[in-house]
Amino acid sequence: MAVREERAVWVEQAQDLQLAGKFSREDVEKIVEECAQLGATKILWLLKARVADTASVLWYGSKVGDAHPAAESYDGLDDLVQLARARGIEVHAYFSVFPEGDPNAKDLAAGQAVLAQHPEWAVVDVNGKPTTFVCAGQPGYREYLLNLVNEVLDAHDLDGIHLDFIRYPRAACFCDRCLGQIKERFGLDRDDVVGLLERREFTSLSYDERAIALHQADSLIDYYCENVHQTVKSVRELIDERFASKKLSAAVFPNIRSSTSQVYCDWVGFSQYLDFVCPMVYWYSEEYFHRTVERLHRVVEGKTLLLPGISALGYPHGLAEKNENFHPTAPDHDYVRTLIEDTRAIGTGGFALFHHAPIFGHEPGHYTQTEWGAPLPQEGLSEFLEYLAR
Repeated sequence: MAVREERAVWVEQAQDLQLAGKFSREDVEKIVEECAQLGATKILWLLKARVADTASVLWYGSKVGDAHPAAESYDGLDDLVQLARARGIEVHAYFSVFPEGDPNAKDLAAGQAVLAQHPEWAVVDVNGKPTTFVCAGQPGYREYLLNLVNEVLDAHDLDGIHLDFIRYPRAACFCDRCLGQIKERFGLDRDDVVGLLERREFTSLSYDERAIALHQADSLIDYYCENVHQTVKSVRELIDERFASKKLSAAVFPNIRSSTSQVYCDWVGFSQYLDFVCPMVYWYSEEYFHRTVERLHRVVEGKTLLLPGISALGYPHGLAEKNENFHPTAPDHDYVRTLIEDTRAIGTGGFALFHHAPIFGHEPGHYTQTEWGAPLPQEGLSEFLEYLAR
């Protein structure tokens, strides 16, 4: 018997519609129908994310956290599960984990945002300024995340949890907890962390001195990566304990060589806890995509299912025509189809598309905006759908 190709599709259109004040069951029906035309086997439905630079909010009725006011009247989640299940499509709750947004944002009441209630949870940058990310090492936030996961799986007949932004924000964290842990474990103070990770002041050192400094830097990188690792592990343990049939997955950076040192996400290390992983191989050239996906497939084979993320956003990357690793123009349906063919040649068993709305030409709304919602040119849509239906 032929193995069914896995096709995951990220869906963010509900937020645009909710913010426009016109989200209904009919919209959910249309989204599910369009995902079915793509042959989707998994819908990754956004439930936790911020709106541009506003506070992080939930897009479903929650008793644990605060839903956006636009989602309070209708969140579509139960209708989604019913409609998708009738077509044999899984539904996974998609959480943008660590970004929590502006604590003073106006979309929630004053003091209601997570980082307004717990400013101590924020990643603090090298200049001592709190960011809009939460530090992965904060036990209170991890408990909050687990309560959200428990709530949504308990209340809705979902197939799993999908973790995005399961990382640091391209910078080390200088919060009080991190600095205390680093001092206790490695004997390093704040200036040491700055020199080792933010400035990498090795050029004046001898080779022996540099070796010691690099070992110290490696200890710091491992510390931050372990914070993320333990978060993923704790979600896996909760699912195994209370929701044994449910799946856990994650969207991650594609370059495993730099992911650990740039955003402290050692996803190969925590892939053992995942049922599938979606490296976001977005906007890349065909050659780079093939080289990267082939390598990742070899690395995770036997540990988890690899579903490479393909960009379906209709604008070029900022490095297009400047860096040969990137596709020189805006993606179109032919570009997406070419990369899908590559996943088949490599034998990944499937792929993931980011995201549903641009493929079908839906204009971006207040949530996705042009940056995350620019539609593909529509003249190739019919042929693309026919290709996927074969």
